[in-house]
Amino acid sequence: MSAWVSIDRDGHFSAVTDEHAAAHALHVGDVASQDQLGEVLDQPTVWLKVDGFADGRGFSVARQLRLQGFTGTIQVVGDLLPDQLPMAVESGIDVVLIRAEHAERCEEAQWREKSAEKERFGYQRSVADR
Repeated sequence: MSAWVSIDRDGHFSAVTDEHAAAHALHVGDVASQDQLGEVLDQPTVWLKVDGFADGRGFSVARQLRLQGFTGTIQVVGDLLPDQLPMAVESGIDVVLIRAEHAERCEEAQWREKSAEKERFGYQRSVADR
């Protein structure tokens, strides 16, 4: 079994066959400036590593990437919670990667249920539909 599980915007699980994402993710704590984000705008995929569900910097960095014109895929690597999926999508995140052990506690049905919610958070303007 893969060490990671991928969750799309609709809450569907799939096994991660490429461990590259987890190993080469940009840690959000290392992002010190907007200029640093500009260096990845031409990449097809950006992986953002967060320390866990309490680390909201991934949402902010994803939003800033979208505001700077990034049109590729944004994947967050870290153990988010199903309740955070709508906010992740609203921030511009396309895929969440969680550890397989975490996926056993946060079942796919929970993620799919949360993806169906149309709640808007409003703390920042949505970039999901850009």
